[in-house]
Amino acid sequence: MLESIEKVMEHFLMPVAAWVGRNRYIGAIRDAFITFTPFIIAASLFLIVTSFPIPAYQDFMAGFIGENWSTYLEYSFAATFPFMGMFISFLVAYKLARSYEIEGISAGLLSVICFLTITPQASVDTFGGVLPMEWLGSKGLLVGMVIAIISTEVLRLFLRKNWVIKLPEGVPPAVSASFAAIIPALVMMIVMLLVRNGFAMTSFGTFHQLIYQVLATPIRSFGTSLVGAILTVVAISLLWSVGINSGSLVNGILRPFWLENQEINMAAIKLGQTPPNIVTEQFYDMIWMGGAGVTLALVIVILIVAKGKQNRMIGALSVAPGIFNINEPVLFGVPVILNPIMLIPFNVVPIVMVVTQYAAMAIGLVARPTGVVIPWTTPPVISGFIITGHWSGAVMQIVNLIIAGLIYLPFILFIDRQQVKQENELAAAEK
Repeated sequence: MLESIEKVMEHFLMPVAAWVGRNRYIGAIRDAFITFTPFIIAASLFLIVTSFPIPAYQDFMAGFIGENWSTYLEYSFAATFPFMGMFISFLVAYKLARSYEIEGISAGLLSVICFLTITPQASVDTFGGVLPMEWLGSKGLLVGMVIAIISTEVLRLFLRKNWVIKLPEGVPPAVSASFAAIIPALVMMIVMLLVRNGFAMTSFGTFHQLIYQVLATPIRSFGTSLVGAILTVVAISLLWSVGINSGSLVNGILRPFWLENQEINMAAIKLGQTPPNIVTEQFYDMIWMGGAGVTLALVIVILIVAKGKQNRMIGALSVAPGIFNINEPVLFGVPVILNPIMLIPFNVVPIVMVVTQYAAMAIGLVARPTGVVIPWTTPPVISGFIITGHWSGAVMQIVNLIIAGLIYLPFILFIDRQQVKQENELAAAEK
């Protein structure tokens, strides 16, 4: 029975994961967000400093720096999140172009120009000019990624068909490469102008509004609901069950929809309001204590109850990495991967964690994520406090660890008894 389950999982899950992993577009989007993540984390640190939830700290900073002290520290934050759609559009095009082994900078710049061309503009006081502000951030992410893919494919088509301006052989290669982008750039700009002006005559008004209403909003609403959150952890756990590192794969697909929730929560915090969204990427960061499957709880259980020499050694070796959310030692040491017995709690625990944490945040027992982005290696309890900006986030993680440990307990006891029996039989045979 257990072997049949294992074979079914390998037969159905591995081909799907392999296809997603090979998909050039998904890979470009995933790599773009990986590249941009350090800058999101750095910008979030300024929000942590300005929004640290201790009145005495706020009073001290106001007295030391000035009444509007937070304004001085938020410029870097304001230069990152509100322009995220534009940055990601550049990076997706760049990564996709490099995967085709064509010049990435030209592809990235073409994508940004097309993105800005199709983006509605609004007068703003900042910089005293006209800037397309509303759709440059997380609301424009989906459009930015779509345009990045289309513009890069057009560029690639023109280069492959040699529909480019050719310069004499004596011209430096860098100059020739830049001039090769003129015709595809001109074509894409004309197309973007036609699309922009065409949508201006429709009820949507803009291409952004169409994508946002028809695609982005429904996907984000479902993906960040309780059911969507459960399906997300199920997907990650199932793929890990057959040895596929699925976190970056699944996150790369869903991150654009999480980011808007994070930005909305940040805006609410700055206004002194309760964050309206529960499910953000940091919601999952609070759950994945020790890594996928909440394996820090598994390591703790092993250290407390295991008697088998192998299990105790694995527990000792896994605890330090587990504190920093690295779980390969325990996943492949117990093993959990492709182990039908351990895969039961490994897949059940994240579902339980999502339900308990979502319910606690929904009824107000636990503070919701502020939108602040932290490194994924931040230890549990500390991460819960920083993500929510409240001690209840740390308590929620402790409660989840206890619940997860209780779920893992009977399975570890079962496997440990088998291991102790084998070790005793081996020791008896050697005498």
